[in-house]
Amino acid sequence: PLSANQTCTVLQYADDTLILLKGQRDDASRLKSSLDLFSSLTGLKINFNKSVTVPMHMSDNHIQQITSYVGCRLGDFPQTTYLGLFLSPTKLRIQLFSPTIAKIDQYLAGWQSSLQNPMGHLILINSVLDSHLNYIMSVVQLPKGAGHKLNQRRRGFLWFSKDVAPGARCLVPWDTVLGSKSVGGLSIQDLMLFNTCLQLKLIHRLYTSYCSSYGVRVRCHACLASLTSDLPGPQWASLRSLLPIYRAISTCEVYDGKSTSFWYDVL
Repeated sequence: PLSANQTCTVLQYADDTLILLKGQRDDASRLKSSLDLFSSLTGLKINFNKSVTVPMHMSDNHIQQITSYVGCRLGDFPQTTYLGLFLSPTKLRIQLFSPTIAKIDQYLAGWQSSLQNPMGHLILINSVLDSHLNYIMSVVQLPKGAGHKLNQRRRGFLWFSKDVAPGARCLVPWDTVLGSKSVGGLSIQDLMLFNTCLQLKLIHRLYTSYCSSYGVRVRCHACLASLTSDLPGPQWASLRSLLPIYRAISTCEVYDGKSTSFWYDVL
């Protein structure tokens, strides 16, 4: 449990369960007892071999004690199996996005691109490739290197039906392709810009979704006016760096002033 007065924090999605608890023997004991009780009451046997214990900020001695007591195998960060997302307390490296890039390559290899005209390529990019990335981009900030590799494949498929297109094969510059059709572009989505927009939506939820578990938990640790907090990690630092952009494109209604800064929001 996060504190003595709270129960275990549990995130449940379909058949995936993520349980957060302190790295102490008493907490592990209560968790193990609860799982054993559930197994005896329902007749459902829990397969601990398929479960993983991932420690954070714990000594090696404590890690061995907790792992042996719970009976799960030991894992480490980054975790990439939970809902297809990257769970990591440190900055995400480009290598972590290799499975995502590999999936894009599988899509491209399975399409008969040589039998399609550029308009067909454009439809597949907008409707399939880009939509496949929306889920990841709505949660994490793409490294520039990963964005570059993804754009390489989109550009190569559009003009050359391959994963990489020589510059001579590209009819117009990529920046022009990303523009709207009204200015001579093809309205292909700018991945890095769209990624920023989805990250801004996370900030917007902090100010508007008062009943969401995400907003409630963050508000307990952060000042909404400045997004300063005791929350560590690069993801939070990335959101805080986008706060000036969010202020520039939004307006606020003061009401009781609890989530409004007089100096930043009103003036």
